[in-house]
Amino acid sequence: LKLPRALVFGSPHFCSFSLVPEGGTVVAMLRVKEVEAALTRAMTDGVTNAMLVNDEGALVAAARSEEVDHTVSAVLASIYSEYKVAERFVDKSAPASLQSILFDCATARVACTSFVRCAEESDSQILLCVCGDKGTQYGILWSKLNLLAESLECLGPIFKTHLVAG
Repeated sequence: LKLPRALVFGSPHFCSFSLVPEGGTVVAMLRVKEVEAALTRAMTDGVTNAMLVNDEGALVAAARSEEVDHTVSAVLASIYSEYKVAERFVDKSAPASLQSILFDCATARVACTSFVRCAEESDSQILLCVCGDKGTQYGILWSKLNLLAESLECLGPIFKTHLVAG
């Protein structure tokens, strides 16, 4: 059986996977510029930023990546994690179920969801966050969040592999 040098599947815009014949190892390559372009397309109707954030608060990709956005991503990840931990104390008999959260801040509104989650024994995750100005309707944020989650869905296997290995 002769294996091709490279097989490309998933979304050719966001990522590619290469099968290396020697070891049969699948290597995933994330095209960050394409992901950032997809996030940028969501910046309409009062949306000021869209970003992927790891569980430590670091920006993985963002439509806008200014210094303040690095601080915002760290704060959002921290708040999301605090709510996730607090959920365990609300109903100890029920499994954790927090998937998304809406924030109403002094100068902005934010919607965050757990975009990719590692196995249950790990709390590692990638958050997808959409930020808007104070006048942005929650329905707009929620809609943009869901549209981005669907369009970036092919990135899930790449992030899951990284979260397990990392």
